[in-house]
Amino acid sequence: MKYIVRRTPFDGRLSEVPAAQEGKGWPETRRTLTELSTIGLFLLALLLALHSAASLVVPMVAAIIVGSVVAHVGDRGQRIGIPPVIAGLALTAILGVGMFLLIEAIAEPLSTLVERLPLVLPRLIAAFGDLLAPFTTLQARLTGGSTSAEGGIPSMEKMLGSLDFGLVAGFIGGLTPAFGEFLIFLATLVFYVAGRARLRRQSILAFVGREERLAAIRIFNATEASLTHYFGTTSVIYACVGLATGLIALTAGLPAPVLWGLFAFALSFIPFLGPAVVSLAIASGGILLDYGLLSALWPVGAFMVVHLVCENAVIPAVLGRRFEINPFLVFVSIIFGTWMWGAIGAVLAVPLLLIGRTIRSEFKVESRVSLPS
Repeated sequence: MKYIVRRTPFDGRLSEVPAAQEGKGWPETRRTLTELSTIGLFLLALLLALHSAASLVVPMVAAIIVGSVVAHVGDRGQRIGIPPVIAGLALTAILGVGMFLLIEAIAEPLSTLVERLPLVLPRLIAAFGDLLAPFTTLQARLTGGSTSAEGGIPSMEKMLGSLDFGLVAGFIGGLTPAFGEFLIFLATLVFYVAGRARLRRQSILAFVGREERLAAIRIFNATEASLTHYFGTTSVIYACVGLATGLIALTAGLPAPVLWGLFAFALSFIPFLGPAVVSLAIASGGILLDYGLLSALWPVGAFMVVHLVCENAVIPAVLGRRFEINPFLVFVSIIFGTWMWGAIGAVLAVPLLLIGRTIRSEFKVESRVSLPS
């Protein structure tokens, strides 16, 4: 056999390669690069399609996630003699009415907040101008500028004036879906719950091998159980957050404390951004009512304390490490979901991340549970 002496490109050492294998590496590398490029283009086209069809995809994805939870709870109706389909459809009707009432309750406060955002600017300037005066003076000395007689107010006005309140208003307004999207959500939810058992059976039978079918069963069961446990636990905890927010609003003298509680309950499902929007709304409400700086800020501090305690102490203690997700991944998924599907995408970011984590854990050999033959 003939050999060819070739220098290794990494360490520069000489090595002998059979002449028959010379030149065979590049076609395989080119084929691999072509396959990776095709997959990348497909994923890019899929993301653009999902982004363009957000008005159809978002309510359907949300309905499938909610339907998985409702149907999983409905399956337990067999213990008391209720067929799973009947129990699931009854829960769907109750959930639909509850969501409609919740959206109807928070739609008016949201629209009022969006309309009053530009009015908050001059009051913020008046409230925080004196506090930022030393920083404005320092900035003027470092940049060689001059301070005015009003201290930090002009710079504060310039800084806040550069903020894009349209983005904030668009995000807040996107939390209340359009009527057409809500109908798509309800219709998809009803049909998914009604045909879930048959859809699961057909999906499982689509696999050929026994191990693949057992893996599909494990993934379906684990995903539905994880979503049910997550939403059931967080709903109770966030209901307590909403109750505490309502009491804070009542103590602070804000109007409609019940609506403030519902507002905090709904937005608590959006990590990071939801509490920020609630804090901005509480501060804006206090400033617009001329309560003074301290009276406007202490409800914000009280709400943040309640929310931080629930997020960092109560939820980890109740859910445990099973649902622990890297905060960086949560933040990135929320930003990406907001870019893809708006405010509702931010709501769906954590459930989708939880589904991905559950599927990944089911593929691990050490986490699989042995099933009977």
